[in-house]
Amino acid sequence: MAVSIRADSPAAASLKSLVRGYLLTQRTEGKSPATQVYRSGILGRFLWFADTRGWSDDARVVDEWHIREFLGYVGTEVNRWATQGNGSESSSRRASTRTVHHYYSVLRAFFNWSTREGFLKTSPVTNVKVARPKRKLVHPYSPEQVKKMIEVCERDYRSGAKFLGSRNKVLLLAFLDTGLRLQEMAGLKRQDIDEQRGWITVLGKGGKQRVVRIGTVTQKALWSYLVHRGDNIRPEVWLTEERRPLRAHGIQAMIDSVKRRAGIDDGGGAHRFRHSFALAFLRSDRNAFNLQYLLGHETLDMTRQYISTLGQEDALKAHEQASPVDMLGLR
Repeated sequence: MAVSIRADSPAAASLKSLVRGYLLTQRTEGKSPATQVYRSGILGRFLWFADTRGWSDDARVVDEWHIREFLGYVGTEVNRWATQGNGSESSSRRASTRTVHHYYSVLRAFFNWSTREGFLKTSPVTNVKVARPKRKLVHPYSPEQVKKMIEVCERDYRSGAKFLGSRNKVLLLAFLDTGLRLQEMAGLKRQDIDEQRGWITVLGKGGKQRVVRIGTVTQKALWSYLVHRGDNIRPEVWLTEERRPLRAHGIQAMIDSVKRRAGIDDGGGAHRFRHSFALAFLRSDRNAFNLQYLLGHETLDMTRQYISTLGQEDALKAHEQASPVDMLGLR
């Protein structure tokens, strides 16, 4: 579709140049490396798609129909991005509603930025709407599953693997007691922990700091691990047996191994402890704003997902005592 450029439109700006500028802005605004990589990947695929369709590189020419065409491709094409889609792997499955919405959100943020900066008069995404993904109910670890995992760690400790046993135990307890994200836990430094009060300073998404707390049981487990860790000069809290930093993938591998040895064969890893923490906290506190802070959520949207799950579980539990048929006394 040909688009005319009005005389009062901003000066021509290269679409590729605007993407570079936006990504640089993300970096200077302190967005997390993961967020930068994520948005860069989506915008890179958008540019790849524009090239394959022969679009003009003049950002002013991009309209809502270009956006609709791209999102339609994302949502329906089962072999997206060829094999070299700007570095992205080929996709052999149709994208979910959630994935399409993620692409839409990144494009909306990019074009809104381009408008605020004066490169475009209006955003081509303004009149584009996509279906919002349905919220999924979260599935925490059960108390029995957690106890089985802790028993594996304690068995290792009793068998002589005191460093590994104590480290793995406190990691599991700390995940459950704080709801930290995997990257947040892996990035902890000794200076971040106030051992006297059990307070932990966390660097979360977007470089935002918050303070969380561990209870007395987890504090004792942490003390035990630090004793067996020894006076190592490394600033990282979590170390391997070789006393090198334990990275996020190593923590996840540990959880997978402990689960397997505990006979737990359902899915989920470190992030599932975050779900467990959220639901357990809500049962005791019922204050969504407190949970929002502790989890590091910018809005209540994600927190409401835990509230929905809790409501379902509580309702089903109540039904055990209030089943209309059971109350009839039939046999």
